[in-house]
Amino acid sequence: MASRTINNIALVGAGGNMGALVLKNLLKSSLKYNITIVSRLDSKSIFPEDPSITIKAGSYDSDSFLASAFSGTDAVVLALHFEAIPDMAIRLIKAAAAAGVKWIFPPEFGSDTGNEVMINVAPIHSLKVGIRNAIEELAKDHQGLKWVGVVTNPWLDWSLQKGMYEIDIPNRKATLLSGGTAKFNTTNLSTAALSIVRLLALPITSSSGPSLSDYGNRLVYISSFRTSQREILDSVQRVTGTSDSDWTITNRDAQEYIEEGAAKIANGDIWGMANVLYGSVMKGDMGGDYESAWGLSNTALGLPKEDLDESVRAALQDTSSRASSNVA
Repeated sequence: MASRTINNIALVGAGGNMGALVLKNLLKSSLKYNITIVSRLDSKSIFPEDPSITIKAGSYDSDSFLASAFSGTDAVVLALHFEAIPDMAIRLIKAAAAAGVKWIFPPEFGSDTGNEVMINVAPIHSLKVGIRNAIEELAKDHQGLKWVGVVTNPWLDWSLQKGMYEIDIPNRKATLLSGGTAKFNTTNLSTAALSIVRLLALPITSSSGPSLSDYGNRLVYISSFRTSQREILDSVQRVTGTSDSDWTITNRDAQEYIEEGAAKIANGDIWGMANVLYGSVMKGDMGGDYESAWGLSNTALGLPKEDLDESVRAALQDTSSRASSNVA
């Protein structure tokens, strides 16, 4: 027998990459949610008009505003930019706890921050652990408060559009890290967002199937593909009708690539984080292949099976469409 489900959801960061797709999937759900979009007064984001949506805009520095924004909320999804980690995230979490929120989805949505190697290699990973610890500490005074963290690794479609994974599609250049053969997990942004909505749709408790309580204070591992850098490049070449002879392909040592990123960060260049985050996922012995270590929750959440070439094709078409609209 299943218990009630989540009804009232507050979404912070609804105008961002992840938040916009979470909102889209919430609106498409057969379950009818009461959705509160929590936004800054100076936000330029435009949100859909829907009777299920309430927009509350104000200052995140205002205790009274946050208390009002989170009042009556069952679950809060923090789809925050990395620059809001950890200070703003913890401020929002404290306000949510004080308002009686029971479920918080902290700003994970990336690498496996349950893996000690990953935690140690990138400062942002240890900050995410600190956010989870803060929620558990708050739960001592706010009974029933729990977090659910979604692990996705870098998003495949978004990464290809941004030239990440060291595959520069417009210029047909690729840098393979230590041969590019190490297996790792990667998830389409749309699938990552869908997984959050599927978790929110679960009954809070159930004796006959998965429930939200099963994932309380746990990391949830999802993935579109277990693949390698070379396999992604092969897919790109199939979709674009090219081959190695059409590309400039070089090779770099993965550890050297990561260390270069760490040095950039130490010198104040925040973009060195890309080397560290992507390099650690692709290196092969640092936890990028979390499917082999922990398994996945794809089946339990009813996530669709995906095709690598179709995902790559969709990512490239989306890039082309946006480029055309910008020209127009």
